[in-house]
Amino acid sequence: MPLLISARSAKLPARRIFSLGNRFGLSGARAQRALSLVRATARERGWPAAAVVFARTVRTKLPLLVQQVQAMRQAAPIRAGVVLARDASADSTVQVAFCVAGGLGDFLVIARFVRDLAAHAGGFQFDIFSPTPKLAARAFAPIAGFRKAYRDSLFGHTAAAYDVAIRATQFAVIHDGQVRRDKVRQHPELQQVIDALLRFEPSIQEFVAHHPWRDGDLARFAVGQGADRRGFLHHMAGLPYESDLFPVRTDGSIATRLGLRPGGYITVHNGFDTRFVISGQRATKCYPHFGAVVSKLRAALPGYRFVQIGSVTSELIHEVDLNLVNKTSMDEVAGLLARAALHLDNEGGLVHLAACLGTRSAVVFGPTPADYFGYPDNINISSAFCNGCWWTTRTWMDSCAKGYKEARCMTEQDPGVVAARILETIPVPEQLAAD
Repeated sequence: MPLLISARSAKLPARRIFSLGNRFGLSGARAQRALSLVRATARERGWPAAAVVFARTVRTKLPLLVQQVQAMRQAAPIRAGVVLARDASADSTVQVAFCVAGGLGDFLVIARFVRDLAAHAGGFQFDIFSPTPKLAARAFAPIAGFRKAYRDSLFGHTAAAYDVAIRATQFAVIHDGQVRRDKVRQHPELQQVIDALLRFEPSIQEFVAHHPWRDGDLARFAVGQGADRRGFLHHMAGLPYESDLFPVRTDGSIATRLGLRPGGYITVHNGFDTRFVISGQRATKCYPHFGAVVSKLRAALPGYRFVQIGSVTSELIHEVDLNLVNKTSMDEVAGLLARAALHLDNEGGLVHLAACLGTRSAVVFGPTPADYFGYPDNINISSAFCNGCWWTTRTWMDSCAKGYKEARCMTEQDPGVVAARILETIPVPEQLAAD
């Protein structure tokens, strides 16, 4: 049984459970979660599928573990630098450590939270600890006060040097209750936010203790509180939500190089996070009929071009005009999204990126709940067969939680219905229709 959901740890406060995880090392906790996934796969899909999950986990996670071990030599210099900044007699700036988890979409959601915290409270500098520091730095660099991103394996060895340490993922909690009140009380707005997070924590303690296995329950709790994924951290902290828009680095020249007119093309993506290990080729939340949707949209919108973007988890869509899978940098993907008339996708990181850039998305939902992950301005299309089984099983991303051979919530969503929903809201520009 994974460390974070043992019977003994379930009785402990959430921040204490995270402290236990640090004592044994973040990598060790991840290894136990991976082993738990292998066992769950064996129970639900058999040992051949479990063997595939194990092999892919080793291939995916082992290089990260090596990098984390190598990063440990940075711990002492990080602590020394933070202590120097923290104890500068003429400087009241609060030093904050954020340990963040997830993929690009999670980072962008958390970055909006930190952005609005900085705008509301100010007076702090912060470092980010993440399993993917380069990707995290990309998300958090535009925020005033950002210093550097480090590997999350260093967090447990450096957090005590900071004035405040916060863990942020689907929720935000103060790490081990760590707050240097003498420093924080000089910034009343920041102290109010910290106190709000501490007061809110008991209401989600069970979800935090069983993260990520209880994330689906957390989502339902958040929706019941009138919140959603993009604003739940703000809700916890009592912060106003400023905007979906967020400054991200883009390379807009790619559209010009490819002859794509701004607003004259639609991007489409059907992949999933490359760090999520499954036994098959397609995750349950991926919609398999985007090709048929593109064909129907092309017939109704002849002026638009269709451009597929994505990486190794994407399945090729032969109906598009331009296939850019594995052919673009993240800056170029952002540049394409920024100038697209619409983005088609499953629920995932590129939907969050498009929202940051002010581009509307049409999103096909299945296992992940639209009322939690959906942006109000997007075209959110949920399955009528069933939906919202996100994290009801540990293998939800790999196999149908109801036991069907395939994820019928996605495979049985009629592409004609999906296309019709999109056509209800997207106009036909006169200049494109005339081309």
